[in-house]
Amino acid sequence: MPVEIPLRKIPHYWNVYLLAATPLLLIVLFNYYPIYNGIVHIFYRWDGDQLEEFIGFGNIVRLLHDRTLLHSFGVVLLFVAANLIKMIPAIFAAVILHHLLNRQWQYLYRICFILPMIVPSVVKILLWKYFYEPNSGLFNAVLRGLGAIGPEESVAFLSDPKLLLPSLIFQDFPWVGAFGVLIYLAGLQNISREIYESARLDGAGPWRIFYHIELPLITTQIRINFALMIISTIRGWENVYLFVGEGGGPESVAAVPGLLIFREAFSRGYFGYGCAIGFVIFIVTLLATALNNKFVRVKR
Repeated sequence: MPVEIPLRKIPHYWNVYLLAATPLLLIVLFNYYPIYNGIVHIFYRWDGDQLEEFIGFGNIVRLLHDRTLLHSFGVVLLFVAANLIKMIPAIFAAVILHHLLNRQWQYLYRICFILPMIVPSVVKILLWKYFYEPNSGLFNAVLRGLGAIGPEESVAFLSDPKLLLPSLIFQDFPWVGAFGVLIYLAGLQNISREIYESARLDGAGPWRIFYHIELPLITTQIRINFALMIISTIRGWENVYLFVGEGGGPESVAAVPGLLIFREAFSRGYFGYGCAIGFVIFIVTLLATALNNKFVRVKR
C-alpha cells in the first residue's frame, strides 16, 4: 500500500529514490536518447560517422517523392491484412486445446506449442526459404510428384514478382503461433465452468458456446494480439531480408519500410534519410495503435 512521504523526510529516503532513478536513467539513455538523436538527424545529411551537414527539410522532401517508400507501406498493409487472417487458426487451436478432457494430453499439447518458441526464428525462416528453393526445394518436389510441372521444370517462388508476396504470406503455415495460442488459452481458462454448464442446460451446442460465450470473453486477448501484430508487422523487415535480401526481391516488390531503413542507412550510408524513414514508421505505428484503441473495443 503506497504511503505519502512528507517533503522534510525525503532526504532520509535518498537510497530509495536512487534505486528508482537508476532504471529510469538507463531507459532515458538507451531508449529515449536514440529517438531524440534520430529526430535531430532527420535534418542532416549524415553518414553515421564524420559527415554531418545540415540540409533542413531535404530528407523530408525526398520522402515525399520516394515512390518506393509509398509502395513499401502498401506491402505492409497487405501483410497486416494477411496476418489478421492468420490470427484465426490460433484462436481455434486454443479453443480445441481448452476443451481437451484429458489433462495430461492438454499439458502435452501445450508443451508441443511451447517447444517451437525455443527454436530461433532465423532457423525457421531459412528452413522455409529452402522449401521454396527452385531445384531441390520441398514445394517444387511436391509439384513434380503431382505432375503439375515437368521433371526438369521448377517454379521460382522467390524470384517471380507475382509469386513473391504470396510466398511470403504463406510462410509459416498453418499459422498457429505458440504465443497467440497460449494467450488465448489463458483467457479461455478464466471462463467459469458454471457458464458452460448454464449454456449446455439451455441447449447450446459447441458453435453457439464458442460464438456467444468464448469469443466475447477473450476479446481482450484478441485485441492485445491484434495491436502487437500491427506494431510488429509495420516495424518488421527481417523476414523479407532473409528471404530476398536488402533489395526486397525482383523490382523491390516485397520492400517494406524497415528494409528501406537498413538499405539506405547501412548499405548506402544515408543515415539521415534512414532516420527520416524511421520517423515515418513511428508516426504510422502510433496512428495505427490509436485507431486500434478507438475502434477495436471490448464490451464489458
